[in-house]
Amino acid sequence: MKQILEGCDVTSGCMEVPFQQDVYKMQNCVEVLGMEAKSLQIENDQIVMGYIIDQSIFIKSLQYGQTNITFTDGVNKASVQVFVRPSGEIVVEVKPYLGDAEIVLVYYRTILADTAIAIDLKGALKHYLVTHQMMNNDDSIAEVHYQSMHPNVLKDSYAGNFILGCYADGREITNVEEYALAKRLVTLKFSKIVIQQQGVKKMIVLKMLLTFMITDHVVVSNKEIQDCLIEDTKEVKQERSHLVLV
Repeated sequence: MKQILEGCDVTSGCMEVPFQQDVYKMQNCVEVLGMEAKSLQIENDQIVMGYIIDQSIFIKSLQYGQTNITFTDGVNKASVQVFVRPSGEIVVEVKPYLGDAEIVLVYYRTILADTAIAIDLKGALKHYLVTHQMMNNDDSIAEVHYQSMHPNVLKDSYAGNFILGCYADGREITNVEEYALAKRLVTLKFSKIVIQQQGVKKMIVLKMLLTFMITDHVVVSNKEIQDCLIEDTKEVKQERSHLVLV
């Protein structure tokens, strides 16, 4: 016991995990970054180092902290916020170049007699599908099947459901902390969606990428959503132009 306790800092405890360098690999592709990057620039190269090899990007942790990396193809840019945990583990938050991405605006709704809020992912997807005449307004979404390009925001679907991701720094999100997803982007690669139409389930084979732009707006009525859509569509246009190099 004496040997175990020797060298332990009583104030900080003995469970401290030593820092170990981690290498995080991400895809260098349109699905993840909105483009294929040719170069990168690290804001603080004391925190991480990074390099691009063909269709792969490697980020290596050097010390605890956070920094930003800008990726560019020479014309457009994407940014990645990198968090290095005390253990050395890397967590990334990607802000892709939007370009011509199909954008789905997501809002929060009040629930439980207006005592709580919840992210309305199915409602946002339904609005997109109704607008593009893939389902009717009276139909409902029963299942979603997709692969997430940004699992820190939304994880891959499971059993036909959307699965919440984490805080930007990697901490887990509970159902009562859904607002932590506000003002974040996630691209989902859908394979199929199951809708319920007049009591009958029908499958929509939807092999496409949709980028969910999660707003910080809490809405009560559909009228409020329409008002928000007008304002947020302007913001989408600004985001598209913001991520173009000048």
